[in-house]
Amino acid sequence: MNKFDRLFNARGIAIIGASNDPSRSGSQPISALKRTGFRGGIYPVNPRYAEVAGYKCYATPGDIPDPVDIAVIALPAAAAVDMVKTCGELGIPYAVVLGGGFREVGPEGLALQDRMVANARAHGVRIIGPNCNGIANIHAHMYACFGSMSRAPQLKPGPVSVVMQSGGFGYGMALASRNEGIGFRMLIASGNEADLSAPELIDALVDDPETEIILAYLEGVMDGRALMAAGERALAAGKPVLVWKAGKADQGIRVAATHTANMTGSYDVWRAAFRQCGIIDVSEIEEITDYILTLRTKRIPAGRNVAVLSPSGGSAVVLSDGADKYGLRLPTPGAETAAKLRAALPKANSYENPIDLGTGGISPANRANFTAALDALLQDPQMHQILLMTPTSLGDRALVGAEVLTEALQRTEKPLLVFSTLLRDVIPETLDMFEQANIPVLRSPTRVARAAGMLANYAEARLAQRARHNASGAPQTEAVPLEGEGSVLDEAQSKRVVAAAGLKVSRDVVIAPGDARAIAALDLSFPVAVKVLSPDIPHKTEVGGVLLDIADHAALKRAIETVVANARKAKPAARIDGVLVSEMITDAVEAIVGVVNDEVFGPVVMLGMGGVLAEAVRDVAYRVAPIDLSEARMMIGELRSSSVFAGWRGRPPCDVEALAASLVAVSRLAWDGRERIAGLDINPMMVRPRGSGVVAADALVMLHETD
Repeated sequence: MNKFDRLFNARGIAIIGASNDPSRSGSQPISALKRTGFRGGIYPVNPRYAEVAGYKCYATPGDIPDPVDIAVIALPAAAAVDMVKTCGELGIPYAVVLGGGFREVGPEGLALQDRMVANARAHGVRIIGPNCNGIANIHAHMYACFGSMSRAPQLKPGPVSVVMQSGGFGYGMALASRNEGIGFRMLIASGNEADLSAPELIDALVDDPETEIILAYLEGVMDGRALMAAGERALAAGKPVLVWKAGKADQGIRVAATHTANMTGSYDVWRAAFRQCGIIDVSEIEEITDYILTLRTKRIPAGRNVAVLSPSGGSAVVLSDGADKYGLRLPTPGAETAAKLRAALPKANSYENPIDLGTGGISPANRANFTAALDALLQDPQMHQILLMTPTSLGDRALVGAEVLTEALQRTEKPLLVFSTLLRDVIPETLDMFEQANIPVLRSPTRVARAAGMLANYAEARLAQRARHNASGAPQTEAVPLEGEGSVLDEAQSKRVVAAAGLKVSRDVVIAPGDARAIAALDLSFPVAVKVLSPDIPHKTEVGGVLLDIADHAALKRAIETVVANARKAKPAARIDGVLVSEMITDAVEAIVGVVNDEVFGPVVMLGMGGVLAEAVRDVAYRVAPIDLSEARMMIGELRSSSVFAGWRGRPPCDVEALAASLVAVSRLAWDGRERIAGLDINPMMVRPRGSGVVAADALVMLHETD
């Protein structure tokens, strides 16, 4: 049994603060329960009434003679605090606290909320809310809610459950989906989340046997890793989770001194977390409806290849544009498939992909040929999804298309998606047939491509999860010494941390300004780089603290004097510990590898193209630490300019596997050192030719302040 079964399927509901006034929150749940035919017990509670809406009204919840699983508390904040305690003493396991006046109003409200949660913890009560619209089970006609959730129009039963941090907007998403024929199971408006949070509710819905798809509207969570864990469980269970994350503005992560922090926006991390755990990112109502219609078919493609059939050349062109945008491939049919297509469609305009069926390609007279062409593509193992463009097909032509695709479902497990602009009042029988067969009909070729791309992404997430589970555990790192007195380690100290984590660093020598003996004894091959060494100057280039290609000992002496003078002029108060003289690496592509400590998700690893223009270019990929080699490889592939690692302008291919291994090592360092490491930059990370590894040529470690 789901541990939340009594919440999702309550036997009895007490409405505490019941009212006969339909405008009040104490009336609306009762009206909804009565109107929709809830079969459990309905128990109004208010000492002022003998009866509410035709039901006996009790003076206290203790007077109710039958089992109560949910107490809907429609009382002022102070009274609600004590009522939660009363409910716990009576053995009522769940309280839905509708009213506000808690954390959202300031310190006094927060104190009330804390007292209420303490009462709940002490007496075994779980709380939804406060300041929420409540919960509804559409299947069971269970409405422990008020506002729009309790009023008509009524949602139809179906497989989609919703968790929403805004009851009004979240319910609006559900209503828009209802208009597309989508049905619902649970709707939960979580409000202030004083107790039950969105990640915990999503996790509970994974165990609900009647929930097949989970939709969430989130503005934020306290524990991002709990959300990821729920997403991972849902992915393993084959229950897609769609999340509309509001508040996507690029606020940045406040770790002021690192390039990584300056290159990381708040939503970058959310997007990376979603990608890692298989959560599907949505940001429009039409995306939600398209994706649910597509996912509820439970047909998962084997790859990113699609075959497009269209009697409209324009639709096919637009679909091709969408395929490029959403990462789909349109392979040319192989010789065997092409021969079948030519035999079945002798009058087609094109046998390439997209396949232009031409006028009459979908028609009663051509039904057998269209079926044969479709079967040829379904039987071709390189075609993973079939997309049919029928923008204006009417009457018998539309009906034939629907009949042929519906019959084809019995012969394939591949996803089939359809584009049509025509609505139910024009082709009712056709659309009814598609709906009954569970074939998605979307309203533009681009939307078809987007939905097909989402399916391919979801399939890849499931494969990646299986690969992670089958792989051996991540290697444990040795304890890394995090030396240094301040919050920023200088380059030499930072490189010792990076080296202890298993990464190769450049050969360096620390020289004090004016130390002629050390300059003469330098055991590095020229040319070298000279960098001022100071924990107070994290970005040395910006103050003239770096000189490259120093050719000999005389030039080295001058370079040391120059970078120190530049640093003292730009930062008079900075502590200067000397200079770092480093070997020059000339056969590498520069990358940047970094870490930020996000307040929601904790340590996050970043990879980008490096050098002084790293922040300007912002060609980056992110993952929540720790990661494995498969995730590291995917990060590298996500860079827009990742092709440079394959070799360009005569350069040899880079050691991408060594770069992936370095990302894994940095992720372990970030995770194991999360209590101390606030941020990390390795810039540049020199990615050398294949077989030569990678070298950290510069590093910056920032530490959390200690008490």
